[in-house]
Amino acid sequence: MVFSDAAPFFDARRCKIVGWAFRRDGFDPCRDLSPSEVDAIIESSGKWALRHLWGNFVLVWGDAGDRIHILRSPITGPAVFHVAAAASRTTSCAFTDLALARSLGFALDRPCASAIDARLRFPYLRGERTEIEDVCELLPGQVMRLGAGPSGLPAWSPWDFTLRPPKRARADELGSLVRSIVAAWSGRFDRVQLELSGGIDSSIVAACLGGEDRQWRAVTIATADPDGDERIYARAVCDRFGAELEEILLPRTSPDPLAPIPNPRVRPGGFGLLDANDVTLLATAREYRAAAIFSGTGGDGSFGYHTSIAPALDALRFAGPRAGVAAARDLAAITGDTIWHALRLLVRGLVANPRQWPVDPSLLSQHFADARPNHPWTGGAREVAAGQRSYAMKLLLIQTFLDGYDRALVIPKIAPLLSQPLVEYGLGIQSWQWGEGGQNRALAREAFRDDLPEIILARRSKGRILSLFLPAFEANRERLRSFLLGGWLADAGIIDNEAIDDLLTGRTKAGAIAMIRILQLTDMERWVRTVTDKGVPDAPGEARPAPG
Repeated sequence: MVFSDAAPFFDARRCKIVGWAFRRDGFDPCRDLSPSEVDAIIESSGKWALRHLWGNFVLVWGDAGDRIHILRSPITGPAVFHVAAAASRTTSCAFTDLALARSLGFALDRPCASAIDARLRFPYLRGERTEIEDVCELLPGQVMRLGAGPSGLPAWSPWDFTLRPPKRARADELGSLVRSIVAAWSGRFDRVQLELSGGIDSSIVAACLGGEDRQWRAVTIATADPDGDERIYARAVCDRFGAELEEILLPRTSPDPLAPIPNPRVRPGGFGLLDANDVTLLATAREYRAAAIFSGTGGDGSFGYHTSIAPALDALRFAGPRAGVAAARDLAAITGDTIWHALRLLVRGLVANPRQWPVDPSLLSQHFADARPNHPWTGGAREVAAGQRSYAMKLLLIQTFLDGYDRALVIPKIAPLLSQPLVEYGLGIQSWQWGEGGQNRALAREAFRDDLPEIILARRSKGRILSLFLPAFEANRERLRSFLLGGWLADAGIIDNEAIDDLLTGRTKAGAIAMIRILQLTDMERWVRTVTDKGVPDAPGEARPAPG
């Protein structure tokens, strides 16, 4: 999909929805807009749509001056990028696919070192500036006029939905909202494949699908080692609803961390070692003839899974000392910590506001340390209560995983738990209520207590995939060393060559965190070589030699 100002997409004062939109009143599908609604969108510069529609869509309209405007729906809207000043008659365009943009004469082959450093230093904070020079992303909830970039007009912001004091939520109210959202989404597709881990989030989506007269099945992936085998939970959920479950057992052989990226992307994708999982999940969805892929993605954020002291600070602020101490005790139970440490964090949080975003400078040089992603939500974040701010910022963590894998580019991948009505609801309630009783997502568990097996409701752990990552690291130390130290990131001065060399040669012991960091840097190097058309070596001997 490409919108170019060289050839207007449609006549002035016309409006088009690309994707799936629902009306706020009744959650009915919105396939067409009336003339009066189109007028309201144009006159309000898109704000009417932000108030009256929700879903996963791009809204495009032309105004009376034949100028094209684009709105990306909040939270999960399809990725839209824009660029200007190409060496062709096209002066600007908005696009979703790198190859299509290049076909218009935009080279888009120059990685931006400072943006790449910022992406690595501020994990998963996906700002407007992309990792390719001159390319920006229209972020979810933003409006832009083609040729002029983001309009600067008020767009969707989470801070508009926080309340002071926050309201206390009812479990039945939350359950009804989630069921209505999943029903609206499932009604748009004939056949749905649900990616079911057996965690509470995807299990809640399964419970909602199980309560509808829809054609769906679940699929779960298990590693050969117990840390990534959650089939017992997935089976319990499917048995409860009489649903078909497709089980995929991954081989013990480690994926290749240097495998070429098949499709060039505008922005770096998800973990490269999960590419094989992506191919397998896409194949099963095609075999089932699924019209859409559903998942529980984003439930951590929407259901308020907090591991920081922020909710306790909110409880202290809005409900008093007793509530603050109780919330700190709940946090200690959730994280397996002591109440005394939680109370120390609570006192410290009163003195110094918790940091807005985690910073990870490991294995990076200091050349670009001052660069950071620019995201509009950070502007008003300091004025919001700590727990409400933490709730909103967790929503940003998941953006990369919504479109980071190729199956999302082939079959619609829907994350119902990131739907705008649910997020707006969660922003306005007591942040500490999500962890009451020392159990994460407590309010969501209560809302679906009658629908889910006890094994799911009582579950506190999550599956891990270290058995997938760590063997890949150990088996490819020398290849990784040559690839990174002889690559673009090293030439650009982004990475700490000496520290990486020490880890990969064994002079410094590499723990699990360091191994995963090395693999993250490898993914970034692979992406850069795809963008620059340098390619990834097919065999160890084709890599450039490492320094020294």
